[in-house]
Amino acid sequence: MNIRKLQRLDADEVWELRNAAILQGCAKVYDAKTLQIWTPYETPAGFAELVARGFYGIEIDAELVAVGMLDEDSNKIEGLFVLPSFMGQGLGQQLLTHLEQLAQSRRIKSLTLDASLNAVNFYQRCGYRIVRHETYHSPAGISLPSVLMEKSLK
Repeated sequence: MNIRKLQRLDADEVWELRNAAILQGCAKVYDAKTLQIWTPYETPAGFAELVARGFYGIEIDAELVAVGMLDEDSNKIEGLFVLPSFMGQGLGQQLLTHLEQLAQSRRIKSLTLDASLNAVNFYQRCGYRIVRHETYHSPAGISLPSVLMEKSLK
């Protein structure tokens, strides 16, 4: 297992992993039409720059199996996804811990994130607390019920 900073050239692979994770992990809490809009096939313009700006990934045997982003401008965790065939193995928690340690090394005192409804329990187990229920407005043009969560870093 290897955690590495991702680059522009990883964008299509990150997008495919993201879509697979959403389609698998969110199927019980969001309807099929919402999932279809949320997971367009084509990697969006500008996504490669976002990946290069703050995404990290876990690789196992040269396969990207988990991704997540630390947005240092907003002190937020974004886009934490695990490939469905690797879900439940602790990789999301390992990557989240890595991102939190990175934030601490940059003197960030607390992190927030917008959790999809299926991920709230996961983040609570990782020490995040619910701030409020809200609506996440996706760049894909849909609004999703979500939960704003926060964690103080030591």
